Amino acid sequence: MTVEEHNTPDRSAYAARRRAVLQEVHARRHELANGLVEEYRTAIAEYRELPESVLIRDVAEAAVHNIEYLVETFQNGFDVSEHDVEWIRRSAARRVHQHVSLPSLLRTYRLWGIHLWRTIVDAAGQDDVGKELAIEAAGAMMGYLDSISFSLTQAYVQESTSAAIDSQALRTDVLETLLTGEPVSERARRQTAVLTMTLRGPVVVVVLQIPDRDDPITGLQSAIRAVRNRLSPLSGTCLVGARDTEVVGICALDQRDDEQQIEEACHEIASSVRVWTVGLGRIAEGIAGVQRSYGEAREAADLGFSTRQPGRAILFADVLLDQILRASHHTDALLEETVRPLADYDRRKNAELLPTLRAYVNANFNLTKAAAELTVNPNTVVYRLRRIHALTRRDPSTTDGLLLLALGLRLFDSAPPV
Repeated sequence: MTVEEHNTPDRSAYAARRRAVLQEVHARRHELANGLVEEYRTAIAEYRELPESVLIRDVAEAAVHNIEYLVETFQNGFDVSEHDVEWIRRSAARRVHQHVSLPSLLRTYRLWGIHLWRTIVDAAGQDDVGKELAIEAAGAMMGYLDSISFSLTQAYVQESTSAAIDSQALRTDVLETLLTGEPVSERARRQTAVLTMTLRGPVVVVVLQIPDRDDPITGLQSAIRAVRNRLSPLSGTCLVGARDTEVVGICALDQRDDEQQIEEACHEIASSVRVWTVGLGRIAEGIAGVQRSYGEAREAADLGFSTRQPGRAILFADVLLDQILRASHHTDALLEETVRPLADYDRRKNAELLPTLRAYVNANFNLTKAAAELTVNPNTVVYRLRRIHALTRRDPSTTDGLLLLALGLRLFDSAPPV
């Protein structure tokens, strides 16, 4: 056996060690991501200024996603191909709105690569197999980072160009301070102190949720412009900012009568792009009231899918009953006593009992209107209501029975879609 053959690790042992190392990295991905966030904060001033919620909800999650993608890429060998992954581009685009510079963003990926490589080296061991694995991992990691740097830079520059027209948007740290009440940076504290005088009267908050923040038609930039263009002329001050996949508009009203105009403008925004969900909170007082109105607007938007009003904004009052129902300790009992037996029966028999109950309630308990909506004979609705009575022991012809069935249906329909 030659010296070279003696020093060359067995390939099967090498492949097994690589798989074991990658499995360990994957198992520790959340721990590693949290360590990376701390390293970013220590090394990069712009990341120290990011709100804690952004670091946890966005930066750490992006690091976890990146580790998962790396493990999958290297699963069958340290081969590096061109990387143009959509979620990496989206992550880069978000950093524009968080006021992270491109050099700082690229530095986080370098730190990420060094951190991950050291983890691989520690897990690989110091024998010949481990040493070869560490050397090949270093080369692959450099190739991986070089490959994705182009995608990062391209996405960042593209988003920066389109964001230039929205330079009036609230900084992330200022918006976070307004919505949480906790100053997340010294700059945000000073800016919020100035806004205290601007937001000292009645205020109302609008939340626009978007399905894809990077889509040119329905994404973040389009949503920011829509909120600003529709609401700014109707309020003394209109502050607009982006928070994850939602746009937040904070309107200072000259008088409470302006609420009706704001509401109509929100309906117009919702109808302009049907995939947007728009929630409107109640009027509150001053900067302290921003948090309450924002919470209400977000709850309204979150529950908007259950209102069955496409193309319209959802007011907090629209989902107040949903909130009361969901806050009850008896939600499970209510569902068991009303709609679950109907849903189970429909699955087995395709009997259309739940749609019938829904149509009956939507028609304000008018048999003829419910039958027209279902395109069946009114006698069919009567028969199905009797079947509902038999299955639930709640009689739709009595006030108490109908009320319980309607509440159960409302709770069932306001549950998050699976």
